Amino acid sequence: MKAITIRQPWASLLASGKKLYETRGWSTRYTGPIAIHAAKWPVRRTIDALASAGRWDALEWFEHLFQTPGALGELPGGVIVGKAVLTRCHPIDKAFLAKLSPQERALGDFTPGRYAWEFAEMTACAQLLPAKGAQGLWDWDENAEEP
Repeated sequence: MKAITIRQPWASLLASGKKLYETRGWSTRYTGPIAIHAAKWPVRRTIDALASAGRWDALEWFEHLFQTPGALGELPGGVIVGKAVLTRCHPIDKAFLAKLSPQERALGDFTPGRYAWEFAEMTACAQLLPAKGAQGLWDWDENAEEP
């Protein structure tokens, strides 16, 4: 199965269906089943980077979507958190941006010229599955045991 590594909290938001698009600087022609892998990148570093960049919109949505105190800091890394179907890759332009909800817009880098990967049928894993991630699309064998 194809897989994509995404930093937290975006990986969990995508796996739970609270986020429909993942933005990338590159396009893909792949469509089909895909595993959502949460990177080991510390969530605190992500939050600090967003605050430094003045991305208060994203931070406010995180607070709204992860209402349990400490929930952001507890998000797992280095694991498959869910599965979905990658349905389409959209070039980001003004027409595409006009269709996005404020929540979706705050949860990605929708700079024109980038790409929005559209996901459907998201399912969070009942049991987190350890896996070593990679850049780009990569192949994950759900039957292989990780060391």
